[in-house]
Amino acid sequence: MRTHRIAPTFCLVMTFSVILFLLSTVQAPAGETGLPPGDSPLADVFSRVADAGTANDHGNVGHIIVYDYAKNHVKPSGVTYVDSYIIYKVLTAVGVRDRSVLRWNYDPQSSYVEVREVNIIRDGKKVPVDISAVHDLPAPQSWIYWKDRIKTLQLPRLEINDGIEIKVFRKGFTYALLSGGSNGSGAGHAGQEDTSVQVPDDERYIPPMPGEYFDIVYFTDSAPIIEKRYVLSLPSDKRLHSEVYNGPLYSGTTYTPERTEYSWWGLNLPPRKQEPRQPDQSDYVAKVVMATAESWEAKSRWFFDVNRNQFDVTDGIKAKVDEIFRDAGVANASEERRAEVLLHWVAQNIRYSGQTMGKGEGFTLHPGWMIFDQRSGVCKDIAGMLVTMMRAADMNSFGAMTMAGSRIEEVPADQFNHCVCALKKSDGTFEMYDPTWVPYNNNIWSLLEAEQHYLVGTPEGEILSRIPYSPPEESPLRIKHNAKLLGDGTLEGTFELSGSGAMDSRLRGIVIYSRLADMTQTFARLLSPVSDRVERIKYKFHPPADFSRDMWITFSYRIPRFAFPIDDGFEFTSPMMQVVLNNGRLFRAGTTAWGESRETDVFLYYTQLIDGTETIRLPGGFKVVDPPSSDEIDETYAYFKGTSGMKGRDLMITQRAEVRRRQIPSDGYGGLKRAIDEAKEWGERSFRVEKGGK
Repeated sequence: MRTHRIAPTFCLVMTFSVILFLLSTVQAPAGETGLPPGDSPLADVFSRVADAGTANDHGNVGHIIVYDYAKNHVKPSGVTYVDSYIIYKVLTAVGVRDRSVLRWNYDPQSSYVEVREVNIIRDGKKVPVDISAVHDLPAPQSWIYWKDRIKTLQLPRLEINDGIEIKVFRKGFTYALLSGGSNGSGAGHAGQEDTSVQVPDDERYIPPMPGEYFDIVYFTDSAPIIEKRYVLSLPSDKRLHSEVYNGPLYSGTTYTPERTEYSWWGLNLPPRKQEPRQPDQSDYVAKVVMATAESWEAKSRWFFDVNRNQFDVTDGIKAKVDEIFRDAGVANASEERRAEVLLHWVAQNIRYSGQTMGKGEGFTLHPGWMIFDQRSGVCKDIAGMLVTMMRAADMNSFGAMTMAGSRIEEVPADQFNHCVCALKKSDGTFEMYDPTWVPYNNNIWSLLEAEQHYLVGTPEGEILSRIPYSPPEESPLRIKHNAKLLGDGTLEGTFELSGSGAMDSRLRGIVIYSRLADMTQTFARLLSPVSDRVERIKYKFHPPADFSRDMWITFSYRIPRFAFPIDDGFEFTSPMMQVVLNNGRLFRAGTTAWGESRETDVFLYYTQLIDGTETIRLPGGFKVVDPPSSDEIDETYAYFKGTSGMKGRDLMITQRAEVRRRQIPSDGYGGLKRAIDEAKEWGERSFRVEKGGK
C-alpha cells in the first residue's frame, strides 16, 4: 500500500497567482497591450500552452504539465473541497497516445469526483470536449477489493502540440491505510469558488479524525512541470504544522479574520528521476508535509480510540489460542515464546486478501472475531488478529501504524501505509510484531523493515518511535561448496546454504515459491549460471513452515565437461561466485545493473553479510597456477574481499561481502559500486590448474 492522499479542495484567490502570471508570460511591446513598458498581460491558457515550448525544449518527452493548480478549502468539520485546474501539452506521438484517455481514480466510500470541464487547446482556440461521455467504472484491483472506481474520458484525436485543459471538483479524503492514489492537487483556476453544482452532503466525507486535515504534496511527476501550485485555506482557528522536504519551493501565507491561506509553488520542475533500486519517491522528491493534528501523542490516542472495541475475545478465539499453545508445547512457556508462537500462527493462517467488510475501511481495524471467521484481511486486519489473540492470552497488546519502505517526517501527518502489533512489556517498552511480513520468516519483525518509524495507539498517547538499525551480521548468508574435479573435467559437488534474519526468509522463498514436482528444475536454474549441463540433482531442506530453527538448503549435482581443457590443464570460474552473483534472492545488490553515477539513494531493504567458502578437490597431481586474490574494498556502506589458495589437493576459494545499510545515500554510491564491481570481477576470475603446476 502506498502513502495517503486526503482529498484536498479549492476556492480561488489572486494572492500570489498574479505575481506568477506576470513572471511566466512573455513580455509584449508597450502600445499593443496598453501596459507600461516591461509589463506583460496576465497569462491565460492560450499563452501558457504557446509559451510551453516543443519536444526539443524538453528532451523529447511525450508530454509536459504546463500548469497544475489546486485550491483546498477545509471546512470546520475537516471536510475538504478541492477545485483543481491542470493544463497538459502533448509534444510527440507518444504523448498523443498516452494522453488520449483521461482518468481519475477514487473510492466512493470516502471521495466524490466531478469532471466539470475539459477543452483541447489548438490554434489559439478551445475545442470543448463532451464531458457527458465520462465513464464511471470499477477500478482494476488485485489483492485488495474495496470497490474503488475510476472515471475515464476518451478525448477526440489529439495532435502534436495540443494543449489539454481540465477542471475537476473533488471532496472527501483518502486515508493512508485505505489506498494510494494521487495527492488530490488537481484543479482550480483564477476566479471565484464554484458552488453552482450540487454535490453530495458532507457528512459521509468527514475525515477519520473529524475536524483535522493533513496532506503530503509531491512537486514532481513523470513529466516535466512548468508550474505547480498548491493552496490550502483553513478556518482561522485551525493551526497547521508544515515543512518542505527534499528541495526548495516557494511559499507564502495570508489571512483574513475568518481564514488563513497557505501557498506552496514550484517552477520548472524536472521529471521524477528513475534509477534501479531507489526508495519511494517520498524520500527524495520535493514535497510539503502538513497536518493540523496537535501532536503524535494525539494521533496515537485517536488510533487507540477508533479501534478500542475491535479486539474483543470470543470463546472460539480463546479456545483456539489454548489449542495453539498446547500443540506447540508452550502453555507454560515465557510470554515472549508464546507471543512468537501466536505470531507465526497468524502469519501462516490469515491470508492477505482485502474484502469490503463495512464502513471505515482502511483506518478501522476489523473486529478480531470477523477476521478469525473470514481467515483473510489486509495488514491492519492481520495485525488486529494478533492483537486479539495476544489479549486472549492475557498479553498487553496494541495496534500500531508504520510506513513500510520509506521514512516518516517530523510533522504529525498521516504518513502510514502499514499496520502492525505492539506488545507492551513489563518495563513499559514495546516489542514490535508484524504478522503480515513474516509468513515463512523466522523472525517476529521482518528485517526488511529495520529502521522504520512506527506509532503505537494507546490511551495515554505515544511518540513516534523507530525500529533499530540491523547490522549485516544479523542477516548472514553462509555458503559452503564442496566439490571434486574429475580427470575428464567433470565437476561433482554439494552446496550447503544457511541463513538468518532477512536471509532466512530469502532461503525459505526458494522452496515455497516452487512446486514440489518442480524442485529439481528450481535447483537446476540456481546452477544454470555455472552450466546448462547440470544433472543428477538431489536436494533436501529444512521444512519452511518449521520455525524452530533458521532455514538451510543442501543440494548436490554433477556437471560433465565443467572445466575447459587448455593444453595440459583446465580452466574454470568459481561455481560459488556464479551462483551467488546471478541470483537476486541470494545477493540483491550483486544482480542489479548499476550505472556509473547516481542521483537518488540506493534502497535495498536489508543489510546483508555473505560468507562463502568453496573447496574443490583437484585430480591427483594437479595444482592451481598462481592462485589469485581480489582487492579488499572496505567502504562506509559496503565491503568485499575474495581469496584463493591450495591446501593439499584442495583449491580453497573464499568470499566475504557486506551491505552495511538498507538505504545508502547517493554520495555513498561510489563505495557500494566499487565493492560490487570487485565482487563481479572476482566471480569472473579464471582459475587454471595444471598437472605439477606451480
